[in-house]
Amino acid sequence: MRWPIQIQLLLPMLTVVVMAIVLASAVSAYLGGKHARQDQDDNLKRVVATLSEARFPLTEPVLRQMTGLSGAEFVYFKGNNIPQATTLRLGKDDLELLRRLNDDKSRVFFNANRTTSIAGRVYLSQRVSVIERDPVSPAGSLIVLYPEDRWWSAVRQAAYPALMAGAVAVTAVILVTTILSHRFVRPIHQLGNQAAAIAKGDFKTAAVPHRNDEIRDLTLSINQMAQQLGLYENDVRRNEQLRTLGKLGAGMAHQLRNAATGGLLAIELHKRRCKADADGESLDVALRQLHLMESYLQRFLLLGQTRPIPFKTVSLAAVVEDALELVRPACTHAGIELNYIKPGAAIMVHGDPDALRQLTINLVLNASEAAGRQQDPPGKIGVDLAILGKDRAALHIRDSGPGPAEDVAQRLFEPFVSGKPEGTGLGLFVAQQVAQSHRGSIRWQRENDMTCFTVEFPLLQANNNHVTSVDCG
Repeated sequence: MRWPIQIQLLLPMLTVVVMAIVLASAVSAYLGGKHARQDQDDNLKRVVATLSEARFPLTEPVLRQMTGLSGAEFVYFKGNNIPQATTLRLGKDDLELLRRLNDDKSRVFFNANRTTSIAGRVYLSQRVSVIERDPVSPAGSLIVLYPEDRWWSAVRQAAYPALMAGAVAVTAVILVTTILSHRFVRPIHQLGNQAAAIAKGDFKTAAVPHRNDEIRDLTLSINQMAQQLGLYENDVRRNEQLRTLGKLGAGMAHQLRNAATGGLLAIELHKRRCKADADGESLDVALRQLHLMESYLQRFLLLGQTRPIPFKTVSLAAVVEDALELVRPACTHAGIELNYIKPGAAIMVHGDPDALRQLTINLVLNASEAAGRQQDPPGKIGVDLAILGKDRAALHIRDSGPGPAEDVAQRLFEPFVSGKPEGTGLGLFVAQQVAQSHRGSIRWQRENDMTCFTVEFPLLQANNNHVTSVDCG
């Protein structure tokens, strides 16, 4: 059986509080009623004492005045049970009934067992002896009749405030407890719904309550968990995409590597046989491109393996110049102006020259594709190296293209994100991986109508505790 937390909070607390209020109200009402009955009894006793011991005749006007003071009705009998004075209209049957009343020395007028019905109205009745002024005359008696409804009306009026206060208190407690329980249970229901949504893959965060309490802390924790799970899901999807890419591309990469090796051997053989007719510079560029292709395919085939690639001291300027020589023919063919500003001092870093060359080529080729969209004037690409402070160096690659599209501008370095219809979305991702493996960083921005990619590396002299190897991929 389901036992909602709202009932768990509400029922025990409400039961205890309501019982306490009811008990307190009942006791207060009982004591109030008892006090009211005692007051009436005392008042009647004083009136009766006054009348029974009076030295003046008990005439009807005197009894009527006492009725006005006490609210009781009086019937005075002489010693021979002859009615002498009365404040009521009595018939023969009523007189006979009153004559049979016995004297009660206790004079307890609120005794509910001593009632008399006269003229359709119920009275609490009592007979008391009266001292006569004439000692020769026999003692008379005075019958006191107090209306029962008036008696209990006074009792109810005394108990009513306590009972009403208790009823109001119970109502207020039920209302306040219900509101408070709902106030606590509602955010718990919201957190439960959020947890269910997270289980279904919806990692949206919930609104944080304004009250600084445990529920707010729980909401913040669940929101943090949702954010972390969202990041983990993105990582899992990304890794799954990369794993799928690796599986599908491994066979193709093996065949391409064999083809590149065959092409490399054919060009080298042609160069040896046709030394006089061959364009040495073009063949050298082709050979270097094929060597670089073979190196890239080898790195792709080693993707996911743990074999480390040793780092060594590298001249960053030499690596950049070598990469530019490989991409310059493509820029020339596309009619793009490629400018390179050599650094004024040697920039030495600790890393893998092939990986750094791959990073530079990827960025320059991306820049050439962006600048190639500009027809008039022709596109431009600017490359320069700079030293930042004493411990870092920066590679800047600028192009005059229009810049990344808005829908991908914030996700350029994520895998499989590309603004080009034919793009794979891996070039900038690989560049970021290379930069991070060299303890560097990569970013981009628009400045002076040009798109600038900046890659920062730690300088060799500031990197005494550098790593000596990096895993493949």
